[in-house]
Parts: sequence; structure tokens; C-alpha cells
Amino acid sequence: MLKCINRYCSILLLCFAGTLSAAEEVVIFGDNNYQPVIFSDAQGHSAGILPQLLRQFARDSGAAITIKLYPWKRAYFSAEKGLGGVIGLSRTNQRMAIFDYSAPIYDDSISVIVIKGHAFPFNTLADLAGKKIGVQSGASYGSEVDAAIKAGHLTVEADQSHTSRLKKLLHGRIDAAFIGNGERGLQNLLDSDEQLAANREQFVILPRPLTNDLLYLGFAKSMHMQAFLQRFNAWLAEAQKNRSIEGISSMPAVESAD
Repeated sequence: MLKCINRYCSILLLCFAGTLSAAEEVVIFGDNNYQPVIFSDAQGHSAGILPQLLRQFARDSGAAITIKLYPWKRAYFSAEKGLGGVIGLSRTNQRMAIFDYSAPIYDDSISVIVIKGHAFPFNTLADLAGKKIGVQSGASYGSEVDAAIKAGHLTVEADQSHTSRLKKLLHGRIDAAFIGNGERGLQNLLDSDEQLAANREQFVILPRPLTNDLLYLGFAKSMHMQAFLQRFNAWLAEAQKNRSIEGISSMPAVESAD
């Protein structure tokens, strides 16, 4: 028991160490509409799995963290400008030149959603050719998918709202939609809107996911937040080891973030 207490105290000391004072405010941006992973609730407060993770880290470490949620594109560009960190960040070669990353914090399955009776075989990206796909503005779906979109191999229509994307799908304006967090993510979106809920049976998830997308906490390299990320990673590894992270069911094993 004493050994466990000593180990936990060592982690907390590490969290307080470094160039950034534990009392100094750290702003972290995120998506305001990505249920159940991260979103703004009816009162405008940050909610979901990732904000809960940040609040638990703040409680354990004493770090002063302010969470600000916006539409993803605004959240991303705020972080890119060095106005704060960003949580829920995918890792791509382009972004790795801009951001310092934490260890992975959430394993997010991106699904292809279609309307009942309009399903099609999907095994490779080539199977999406000739179809109009609804996507999140400013989002990354992994290097392979991003490259296919940039090269024009996939036809996409970007938007800021997951619910509006599903409504476009329902009304035949797009052929498929990329939606995160698998079945759970789809059901949360359907529950959040009366029209979508009334047409719940019309939405079908294709069997093969588009990608399994690891999500991270990141800071622009210009912010020099490596010491903070090291403390966060140490806390995350210990919390995972002790299974003390509340409400986290899709946590990948901590790996090197370099």
C-alpha cells in the first residue's frame, strides 16, 4: 500500500514540476458538437469524455485549465495560432510539423453512414468514388483519406454540424456521411434532434469503418508546452495503469508521442 502511495505521489510531483506553474492558466480548445466525445451541453458548458478527462487531470495535478469549445474549424485555428491547446486532435504529417502531441487519449472509429436501401460494398476508398460524401469542415480523417480528398478522388461536401450532415443525407443531398465514434456516436446524434430521431431506422452504418482515428491533446510548437505535455502523459499513464480515469471506455495504450 505504501509503495502505491509513494508511486502516486511521485506522479503528482512530476505534474507540478517544470517551467509552467501549476497555477498558471492553460487554455484548451475543442469541438462544441462531437457527442459523446466532446460537446457543449444545453447550458453551454463543456461536456463529454474529453472534457471530463481534462477536469480529472486538473483535479489530480493542480493545473488550472480553461476549456473553450467552438465549431471545430475555429477551435483548430485558435490552437494553430498559439492561443491555447486543442483536444481531440488527429495526428497527420502536416499537423506534426505544427503541433507537439500528447500520448493518444481516445480511439475514435469513423463510420460511413448511408440511408437504408442505399448501402453499397465498401472495402477500399475506391468504393467511394462517384459518391458525394458529407464531412466535417476542418477535420482530418487520416493521411490516406485526406490525400484522396485533396487529389479529388473523393467528392466531399463540408459542413460544421453533424446533425445537418445527417439531415442532408436523409433528404438525398449527399450519398453518405462520415460520422465519428461508431454506433454510439450515431445514436447520440439521432437522439439530439427530433427529425433525426423520428427517422432513426433510415440510417445504416456500413460494416467496415473508414478508419480508427486516435485523438490527442496538442499545442502549437510556438507555445513551448513540451513540459506540460510530459506531465500530462505521466499522469495519463499512471491513471490508465490504475484504471482511475472516470468514464473512459475507448482508451488506447499510452505510446510515445514523438
